[in-house]
Amino acid sequence: MQEQEPGQTPDTNTPLWRFSLALWQHQEASELCLGLQQQGWSVTRLLCAGWLASEGRDYAGDEPEDLLQWRGTVTESVRSLKKSLDKSDNLLAPLRETLAKAELEAERIELYRAWLALGKSATAGPMPATTRLAEQNLRRAAPDTGSSLNAKTEPMIRHLAQLINRISAPSASGGRRANGAVAP
Repeated sequence: MQEQEPGQTPDTNTPLWRFSLALWQHQEASELCLGLQQQGWSVTRLLCAGWLASEGRDYAGDEPEDLLQWRGTVTESVRSLKKSLDKSDNLLAPLRETLAKAELEAERIELYRAWLALGKSATAGPMPATTRLAEQNLRRAAPDTGSSLNAKTEPMIRHLAQLINRISAPSASGGRRANGAVAP
């Protein structure tokens, strides 16, 4: 982890976070990620795989133990608690909203920790960002269960890879990518 001065909050506005926000702005992409999450996939792993593809880098699929522990004990616990509350009970609406904010904050911290880990990992040299690379990376983000890549998830992966490639492509206005990076 990066060294921080005592009491100083790390800057979590990383390229991975900006990519994640840009991708999430596309309703199709967020729906695909949530659909894959319902199939047991980690949205953080999908976002890491997609971001690396947008950078022309391979995703190995490895994650440090502390990141896995954070996801399991914090992010997934907050999400589970939020989902356990009855949406039709108006009394619980403020609590659900608070938990939704806490879940987003837990995900932001998780993505920051993932970004730090990805910066330390050795990857192949930059390649062109392509739909094929995005598909390859997304498949490597699959959960370890044998049934994670199936007739339901494969089309979702292909479509998500196309969306990642689309938002990663240089725009017609100024050569900026959707994630804020300047296109080469």
